[in-house]
Amino acid sequence: MDKNIDTAIDAILDAILAEEGRMSPKKRLVVISAVQCFAEHGYAATSTRMISDRAGVAEATIFRHFGTKKALMMRIAEPVVKRLLTPAASAQAVVFQEKSADFREFVRAIMLSRLAFADNYAPLVRIILQEYMVNTDLREMLKNHVGGVLEKMADEALRSFQTTGNMRDIPPKQLLQWCMSLLADYYMKRTILAPGDWDDEAEVDAMLDLVWNGIKLE
Repeated sequence: MDKNIDTAIDAILDAILAEEGRMSPKKRLVVISAVQCFAEHGYAATSTRMISDRAGVAEATIFRHFGTKKALMMRIAEPVVKRLLTPAASAQAVVFQEKSADFREFVRAIMLSRLAFADNYAPLVRIILQEYMVNTDLREMLKNHVGGVLEKMADEALRSFQTTGNMRDIPPKQLLQWCMSLLADYYMKRTILAPGDWDDEAEVDAMLDLVWNGIKLE
């Protein structure tokens, strides 16, 4: 299991508490058990019976509090995205913009900070990435909570770098989406497809080289 699982669970519980209010002891046990099972076995391979057995509650407790396994996953994912991911990304963007001298420096800081966030909440992040293509509710939730943050970040930060840097006039939101897509692909590779001793800073620099070579003016 992930070494940061306990820290991640505490943060997830805090996010759910802020979103839904105090949980009953059994509901809290179900959430903890679900995160642990998803982390160990993946979402698809985890059954509600596995979750209930680990939590020490009746399977009916899950259905009473959450309805379905999919609803349980969404009730865990949405507070984390809404209360942790988007506020942190937005706040960091402001700080990084003030400290960065150019486009590369700004986006590099963003990408490395998102990797650190993903590592801190690895079980849930991996489930979100794995389920993104097949779960329409999850895609819509991410679009609603993350899409606006990306667009604001792009308009307020990248546009300013475009006016002062040697860059092609490409829509800022599109630029940031390219970088985040590369980052998501790298995260999947280094954590799921080929886990190992990866050098995040070197990999991010290589991704930015690829993007910069395509957007810089000759």
